Amino acid sequence: MTYIGIGLIALVLVITGGLWLYSNNLSKQITEQDAQIANLETQRNNLKDAEQKLTILSKQIGITNQILQNHVYWSKGLSKIESALQTNVQFKSFSAVLGEQSVRIQAISDSYTTIAKQLAAFVADDSIKDISLDNVNSLTSGKLDFNSKIQFDKTKFVQN
Repeated sequence: MTYIGIGLIALVLVITGGLWLYSNNLSKQITEQDAQIANLETQRNNLKDAEQKLTILSKQIGITNQILQNHVYWSKGLSKIESALQTNVQFKSFSAVLGEQSVRIQAISDSYTTIAKQLAAFVADDSIKDISLDNVNSLTSGKLDFNSKIQFDKTKFVQN
């Protein structure tokens, strides 16, 4: 009977030792898994920061694209006016107001015919909505002084 008691004690000690080793192994695995989770959390936080920066960049690119699409190219409008300019017309003053979508011109011409040709050349451009001749004055030199206002379509005249 003593052998059975000693055998049972040995069995209990072996089972206890096995369970202790198994418990230590599980604790070690839990510690490793916790470290991996902490590492993944750190990576996730870094990715969140990168995602936020990408979101901000995307918004900035959208705003930049909108600005570029609405950008005014006065050189485009000026080249249209230049190409329509008659040889016998000289500008005295030139002003443009984007808000009014208009260009005001004070010029000198050699004849009424040249003024008419000049107005017709401006009207022929599809980016010009309307043109008005404000007044024509005769100068002592025989030339004509005239004022004109050109209304333009902003999308065709000075954009893109």
